[in-house]
Amino acid sequence: MDTRSASAMQQGLEEDLYHRVSEYEEIGAFTVPEKLAAEMAERFVFDHVNLKDDEEYWAQVKENFTDQQILELVALIGFCLGMGRLLAVLDIANDCPVNRTADPEKDPTYFVHG
Repeated sequence: MDTRSASAMQQGLEEDLYHRVSEYEEIGAFTVPEKLAAEMAERFVFDHVNLKDDEEYWAQVKENFTDQQILELVALIGFCLGMGRLLAVLDIANDCPVNRTADPEKDPTYFVHG
């Protein structure tokens, strides 16, 4: 467990759910806004070009988040992605998997840890 998640654990996040967040669509444990945020993060990483032009998706986002929340969410995702790549390039803190695609069949390193 990453120590930065301690506050989430104190607020009731269970370890199993923490490790299953990538299954946000299937497991039924997340609210609509949480699912949209998880999808945004996933698409920002793997498919940002198509995310930008997906009007249907952005309509759903705007139904569930204020403009300020959208800005903050996208900024946080961008920051986390950038920091993760910085740490990977400098070979720092490689105790988390680095996925090059959302599809494990297309990336043999999907489950490889640094």
